[in-house]
Amino acid sequence: MTQAVDRVNFILTLSVMLAMAVPLLLFPEASALALQTAYNFLATELGWLYILTAISAFGAVLFIAFGPYGRVRLGDNTPEFSTASWIAMLFAAGIGAGMMYWASIEWAFYVDAPPFGAEPRSPEAYLWASSFGLHHWGLVAWSFYCLPTLAIAYPYYVRGVSKLKYSISAPHFIKGGESSMGARLMDSFFMIALVGGIGSSLGFSTPMIAALISRLTGIPVSFEMELFVVAACVAMFGTSVWLGLKRGIKRLSDFNMVLAFLILVCVLLASDTVFLLKMAINTIGHTLQNTVAMMFWTDPINDTGFIEDWTIFYWAWWLAYGPFIGIFVTRISKGRSLREVVLGMLGMGSMGVWLFYLIIGNHSLGLQLSGELDVLGVMAESDGSQAIIAGLDVLPGATLFIIAFIFLISIFTATTYDSASYVLSASATKSLKPSEDPARWHRVFWACAIAILPIGLMYAGGLKTAQTVVLVVSLPLVLTFWLSGISLFKSLKEDHDAVRDPSAT
Repeated sequence: MTQAVDRVNFILTLSVMLAMAVPLLLFPEASALALQTAYNFLATELGWLYILTAISAFGAVLFIAFGPYGRVRLGDNTPEFSTASWIAMLFAAGIGAGMMYWASIEWAFYVDAPPFGAEPRSPEAYLWASSFGLHHWGLVAWSFYCLPTLAIAYPYYVRGVSKLKYSISAPHFIKGGESSMGARLMDSFFMIALVGGIGSSLGFSTPMIAALISRLTGIPVSFEMELFVVAACVAMFGTSVWLGLKRGIKRLSDFNMVLAFLILVCVLLASDTVFLLKMAINTIGHTLQNTVAMMFWTDPINDTGFIEDWTIFYWAWWLAYGPFIGIFVTRISKGRSLREVVLGMLGMGSMGVWLFYLIIGNHSLGLQLSGELDVLGVMAESDGSQAIIAGLDVLPGATLFIIAFIFLISIFTATTYDSASYVLSASATKSLKPSEDPARWHRVFWACAIAILPIGLMYAGGLKTAQTVVLVVSLPLVLTFWLSGISLFKSLKEDHDAVRDPSAT
């Protein structure tokens, strides 16, 4: 069966993507300055709204999981995918290669300007630096993915809505179906934010892959090498998305999880194992002890800029990805309960990311503390990618670790972007029934198209420009996020509060 393309969403999203990418390529300095100005204004004036949205999303999904609606099931069928494959796919789609960069080096951005008034490079600064990474990629962060997943999956599977689009998550506020102006705006906002989010992520991971290749081959890093890396990644996730959900994305995700686990075990054994284990226990305890403080912290007294530079950036990044992950996880979650979805995403998602931070991140932190490698010095002289490579170089068999890192980062890139291509094509398709995929040509088109923006971001300024674009494109989603959450609770109340339906539990 050939699915009809929603031409309005298709053309609008493609046009906005080109409108963002072309100025970055033609006027890189002016575009980077304009994005930074917009970022500063939004982070300073509206950062509190992102903090409040994070708190509300976390509270909402916990209530759904452990409250009266936790046993509501998404459809009557048994799960389409095994639990292991389901976790692998949601994790691989949800974190991407950007996690490999930040897990390895995020602590180093914090120790010279630590939060909560700690002295730079003090023991407290290192402890907060290791803990804030877990917060930015942990339970609260995954709530940005989980809430839209529930808000989309419930009407799709339980109420029988046949469109797999973000706009179906707000039926109490958007009237007139998917062709209404409100629905089109909501879907367009999400697709534009997704393009910005994935552009930023590829903007993080591509320079790191290029730096790793340069370390192996001796070829200097250049814009041309980064273009080659983008082309190789597009070819990989274009092939995966062509094969479809079960033959492509599922297999790639399963393989990626095995490879990631092997790398983590090898780093744990090859590094200072005792230090990593002790630091992991300490960091988890400190993070859990201070989660509420970190979640509510807006820094109004000292106004150091930490929240605006980091937490607001991360919440905007997760928010930009939220509807995309919501649609993708909806597609693979048929037959699961709401409680399973919440615990799987918050629990297993956070645990998977934390392992990278606790092993790879604390490996480089330990090198700094022991004096074996001046990681902060390497960053000051070059950049984060070179600091990551320097940390790998001290391991026995460093070349093998670097080769493994190249494969892992490339596959993480592919699993995120083939999922993004799938979701963009689904959102630009008029109607899509459960277990039905968008047209192949449509999936491959978006796999190629989403490479345009990261090329512009890398040309215009790299890491900082990639960070700024996320907040700018995510702003419209803040409103839609609240509309989706409220609609979900209204629907649950309407369907389950008046008369408890035993068949639904």
